[in-house]
Amino acid sequence: MKNFFIENIRKYGPISKDTEDLLIPYIQHCNKSKGDHLLKKGQINGGVYILEKGILRFYYENNQKEITTWFCSENMVAFSSSFFFHIPSFENIQVLEDSSVYYIAGDTLNKLYKENEQINTIGRKLSEEYCFEFEHRVASLQTQTALERYEYLMEQSPEIFQRVSLGYIASYLAVSQETLSRIRRQYASNS
Repeated sequence: MKNFFIENIRKYGPISKDTEDLLIPYIQHCNKSKGDHLLKKGQINGGVYILEKGILRFYYENNQKEITTWFCSENMVAFSSSFFFHIPSFENIQVLEDSSVYYIAGDTLNKLYKENEQINTIGRKLSEEYCFEFEHRVASLQTQTALERYEYLMEQSPEIFQRVSLGYIASYLAVSQETLSRIRRQYASNS
């Protein structure tokens, strides 16, 4: 029987039978309810998560305001950047729908990086993907209009608009809900 976690990380590199056997005892599963958190600000290390079912929201808190930075849905790998440095997290990872999550604890994965070259390579490729996505996100906030960011989100993840509240989407796009309403009308009239 195929392991959900392993099948989803294979896209980052080959996994031999020996590596699979090394990983399997450490892969854990949990069901989380809407509103639960996988990681809260101040917690250390978390883990690497892959959603079998559900959606996650990454957010920061600033002056009692929540700022959404990322969404993660089925078959996507999720983790906090604090995972790499074993420092308290600056962000929160919240479950937006009842979810099924597979994960490996951060301490365990860091240990496995040292023991197994294939796992180390997969970790490096995950880090590279994270850096690429982060760079794209920063560039889009600095160089694209709100409408362009909205169009990109519609193109890349249209299901987000059916599954996530407009308040979280507005925060992610760095606009007010009123501006998001205007953008949605403009987008609809252009389509």
